[in-house]
Amino acid sequence: MVNSWHDCIKDELQYVEDLMMENLAYRENPELTEMCQYVISSGGKRLRPALCIMSYNLNGGTEPKVPARVGAAFEIIHSASLVHDDINDQGEIRRGRKTLHKEYSVSKAIIAGDYMFAMGFRLLSGNAPEIVDYIVEASACMGAGEFVQKDYEHASSVRMEDYIRIITGKTAKLFEAAAKSGAAIAGAAFDRIEAIGDYACEIGLAFQIVDDTLDVTGDSHNTGKAVGTDLLEGKPTLPVIYAMEDPEHGPSIRRLFEKVDVSMDDVREALRLIRMTDAVPRCHALAKEYVARAKASLDIFPDSVHKTALIGLADYIVSRDR
Repeated sequence: MVNSWHDCIKDELQYVEDLMMENLAYRENPELTEMCQYVISSGGKRLRPALCIMSYNLNGGTEPKVPARVGAAFEIIHSASLVHDDINDQGEIRRGRKTLHKEYSVSKAIIAGDYMFAMGFRLLSGNAPEIVDYIVEASACMGAGEFVQKDYEHASSVRMEDYIRIITGKTAKLFEAAAKSGAAIAGAAFDRIEAIGDYACEIGLAFQIVDDTLDVTGDSHNTGKAVGTDLLEGKPTLPVIYAMEDPEHGPSIRRLFEKVDVSMDDVREALRLIRMTDAVPRCHALAKEYVARAKASLDIFPDSVHKTALIGLADYIVSRDR
């Protein structure tokens, strides 16, 4: 089930792909269209539209194109945020190829990201205006999360509580908004909207913890970016936070993390030391705790193919290698 959790919505997910390409086409400027479609065509797990669609189905929705349109809007907005994040972080690789600003230019990438935000909100407001507040709140939280992350770059004083606050804003809130939106447009009761929102927030936290752990243990051929990228950028991730607590290797890891002009040799040494601590298994254990809580949030719903798919998605979150 882990590898086939999305089988029950594969047609809707294909519709999401088509919608995104259609809505990002700007006929008066072919290069802008090309840039937007470059971002979308680079792939991605499409977890946000999947959450919206499955939540809608779980709550008795019967019009499959409705949540797909809302899910496409969420994915466009998420993709726009990645364009801006990559510029902010000076990232060079995303999903195995050049980031948008490296392929084109920084100034054009900023404009393309802004355009994608606008098109995502337009698609959302045109199909489900009643849930715009969810995405507005999530977008504000994404910005706030990025802002807090900047405050803790290369700062060895960062705590686990700071990290959770960062990833709640950066990742989990958009997962939550997508799931709550699907339930809301299906006409779900308040308690069910909150329950599916809790589920999505928990798997969002688990997803980001696993993502950050893969930056230490992953294979660049699978993850689509060089291992150690977060360390190179000084991002305060959970594996680093846990590793800095290690009595033997922690002091050396802290010194390396605090370096602003970090080299690839520094990154390789930090990765070697982190792998010698218990940071990675602790990260996996915490991600599994979040997933267990996510599954418990689904107890309010009767058994169905859609509930089984959501359980499969939760299991996938902690088993993935990319």
